[in-house]
Amino acid sequence: MAKIKFYLFFLLFISLSYSQTKHATVMVNARAQKDKILIRWAINSPIEWQKANKKGFIITRSTVLRDGVVLSKPEKMLLTPKPLLPEPLDSWLDVVQKDNNAAIIAQSLYGDSFEVTAAKEGDLSKIVNMADEINQRYTFALYAADMSFSSALKAGWGYIDENVKKNEVYAYQVSVFESPKVKESSYMIGLKDYSALPAPTDFIAIPDDKKVLLSWDYETFKRIYTSYMVEKSTDGINFSPIATTPLVNLNDKDEHPSKTMYYIDTLSVNEKVYHYRLYGITSFGEKGELTKTITATGVSAIVTPARLVDYNIINSNEVNLEWDYPKESESFIQGYEINLADNDKGPYKVVTKIIPPSERKLNYKENLFPSNYFTISVVGKNNQRLTSQSMLVQPVDSIPPAIPVGLEGIIDSLGVVRLKWKPNQEKDLRGYRILKANNTGEEFVDIYHQSYVGNNYQDSVSLKMTNSKVYYRIAAEDMRFNISDPSEILVLDKPDKIPPAAPIFKDYDNKDGKVKLKWIRSYSEDVVGYSLRRREKGQEKWIEIKQINDTIQEYTDDRVENKKIYQYAILAKDKSNLWSSLDHSTITVNVLDFTPVKIINFLQGLPDRENKKIILSWDYVKNKSKILGVSIYKNTKGTPPTLWRELNNDVFTLEDKNLKINQEYEYHFVPNLESDTPARAETLTVIY
Repeated sequence: MAKIKFYLFFLLFISLSYSQTKHATVMVNARAQKDKILIRWAINSPIEWQKANKKGFIITRSTVLRDGVVLSKPEKMLLTPKPLLPEPLDSWLDVVQKDNNAAIIAQSLYGDSFEVTAAKEGDLSKIVNMADEINQRYTFALYAADMSFSSALKAGWGYIDENVKKNEVYAYQVSVFESPKVKESSYMIGLKDYSALPAPTDFIAIPDDKKVLLSWDYETFKRIYTSYMVEKSTDGINFSPIATTPLVNLNDKDEHPSKTMYYIDTLSVNEKVYHYRLYGITSFGEKGELTKTITATGVSAIVTPARLVDYNIINSNEVNLEWDYPKESESFIQGYEINLADNDKGPYKVVTKIIPPSERKLNYKENLFPSNYFTISVVGKNNQRLTSQSMLVQPVDSIPPAIPVGLEGIIDSLGVVRLKWKPNQEKDLRGYRILKANNTGEEFVDIYHQSYVGNNYQDSVSLKMTNSKVYYRIAAEDMRFNISDPSEILVLDKPDKIPPAAPIFKDYDNKDGKVKLKWIRSYSEDVVGYSLRRREKGQEKWIEIKQINDTIQEYTDDRVENKKIYQYAILAKDKSNLWSSLDHSTITVNVLDFTPVKIINFLQGLPDRENKKIILSWDYVKNKSKILGVSIYKNTKGTPPTLWRELNNDVFTLEDKNLKINQEYEYHFVPNLESDTPARAETLTVIY
């Protein structure tokens, strides 16, 4: 077939997951009709696809279900006695004149070369940048097959099974003839799976100047439809497609899935009603149900802004605004919006809803700023907005702000005072006056000497002065220098700088690997608790082992290790978080524990009279001390034991064959440890 050049004015879309993966696989899709089943397939590898077009496809049908019962042995039937191959080139010549998709498939199968030409900006040349000619043939052929099921049948990539029954379910298996490297795939379906194709949802139209933006739900129907067609009418009766080819979505990516699909329709004139409806198209060429008809009218763009011309201040929170706008342009707009900010640069906030186009005045009754910048926006019927220059409005204000509330604070041990309070809500608030007194009845003094901005403040007091308390009040000030009455008085206690008297240890006891401590409490009255601390002798860092209240005077430490020397300290804390000194509150304890440690946790002796022996078995517990082995002493009951065996730590069973009938033997197991920690001996009695 000679080289064919064709012009493409549609967007690329590939369905059925035809992405190239690691292993070549036949991808199968099927659709049930009322009396037949349609099958489509493709290979996800361009190279294997090209080979398969020469070898052909084999379709096997297995009946797996009949009358709702699964067949124990599926009934297989070969639907293709000969492999399905593309029809000869001559049979395509008439079809390609009528169907552009058929021309694309024919060119991909039989063309000497494959070239996309005359592509304009935004067309396929900018979307598809194929690496080689095989990829181009593959990509465009699969797209065209999705657009034309009849062409897919002609190319050997589709099949119609009409020999089907309503009470049966089939598994269709598609494979490439004599190509074991290409993985075959199956699809299970029956006539009972037939359902009517739904109408797309959320179909809306947004008008603009000589154009309409159409949008609809794409995500819900992406597994059903591969393309869409929008139809347009001027009378609501006679509709025609708005494009020569179906519309597809190129914005849908695996990493960024598309939820909505859009199309912009250009209008010849505004102010004329157009009717639109939409349907989806499947990869089998089926047309879905039409949506309900929607209407849209192009709206003229607004080019003239409104202009604020005057204002009249009624009081501190009310102003009348006036503006100009051409009366002949009123029919092109929805109305006006008033915007307000406290400075010329904004940000501006819309403070009114849409004001009718015929209005030219507004009475604004809200809280005003000391300086108010108003703008007016003209809102077009397409929601376009043109905004005017700002106009400054400054009302007269003689009303002071509200009295501040929520004043609270603390003084730390360094005399730093931290105050905070609830912020006032006045828009024209300048700041706060910080007032302070050192004694009751003393006049409050402004310590900041100007308005303070914020709702927290840091001060300092001398801890050497004799006054034990300090007093604060605040007053709010607005931009007109109106000052509120002072807040309620906040009284703060100055911190105590003298630490509490130290507690002292009066006794201790070291027994059974535990240290019991006793102490005498601090005599300071403001003590709120104690901290008991410990460290190994020679270390610098103390570790707190217990927080204790003021009523407890003793503690037992059972987390100590034998033959280690520990130092203990007891500290008192007062209400000001001051701690007592460590100088006379420490004690040193040498932990000595001679309690034998249990090493053997399993011990068993089984007499075997038939083989004339006793089988001994044992095991060790997990222990910090390394176990070297065990010494075993033996005796008959009533006689002194003697050393019988010494074994390493990897022996856990032993046989004793030096025995006499009707004797009672005693075995004494003494573990041997690497450390000098005493180990507990275990005795086992066995009657033989």
